[in-house]
Amino acid sequence: MTSHHGTAGGRLLSAAVTRPFRFCPADGAKLGEPGNESGAKCPRCGRTWYHNAAPTAGCVIVRDGKALVTKRAREPEKGRYDIPGGFLEHDEDPVSGVKREVKEELSLEIDVTLDDLVHMVPHPYGDDGDYVLAIGFIARASQGEPKPDDDVEEVRWVSRAEIDGVDFAWEHDRELVRKALS
Repeated sequence: MTSHHGTAGGRLLSAAVTRPFRFCPADGAKLGEPGNESGAKCPRCGRTWYHNAAPTAGCVIVRDGKALVTKRAREPEKGRYDIPGGFLEHDEDPVSGVKREVKEELSLEIDVTLDDLVHMVPHPYGDDGDYVLAIGFIARASQGEPKPDDDVEEVRWVSRAEIDGVDFAWEHDRELVRKALS
């Protein structure tokens, strides 16, 4: 039985992604069909392989009653708005990851701790059926002004009254901005 944790665009989102590997990453053997929620088992080494959601960490930076949103310069969802953030490195915790991503994308240092965690939302990312687990924080910029890097087309400070008029790539980002400004 698959557990469901939310909706996006009217579709039910599944926490379990059923598209597993086709070949064993450890020994290259062809994997069997996945079990009902058990992944695909390798006939040679016996390991079970899952296609899990990739973790991402993002944040809403709040300053003077407004939230910083970024316009995407790359696919997926190029030209639409989201919050600063990105994929975690394989050995990185979410707080370190969101700090690194904001520094890379905007040349900003932020103040954020695990206590600032607001939500975690699984959602599809791109057109190939992969899922991410979006980990969302509310943060504060500790110094400087945002300077967009190549993956951010522009930055925009939005008020609570402007949230519904922003073309967000993912609805959970709109909800995180709304929470940050409440």
